Amino acid sequence: MVKARNYSINYLILGLSFLLILTSYQGLAVFFKGTNIVNPDCTRIYAAQAGDTCESLIEFFDLNAQVFNDINPNLNCDNIFVGEWLCTNGTIST
Repeated sequence: MVKARNYSINYLILGLSFLLILTSYQGLAVFFKGTNIVNPDCTRIYAAQAGDTCESLIEFFDLNAQVFNDINPNLNCDNIFVGEWLCTNGTIST
């Protein structure tokens, strides 16, 4: 009786684990559906200096703001630190 109960619990855990994995996968598919994931290929970089802002860099390198943001996807414009490598020219693939 105890063995049968252990098997039932094991199958229940296995089934629930499978459902958890399946729903997690489906959730990711729904989350990313319709989201454009860009892959920047940087051809020119710049080390940030004291006082640099996204706006000043966009103006200095004569860039479009959207392109600058696309080629620097992880950049926090509110917190650019000295020496941070920034992409100033490149291509974007999706």
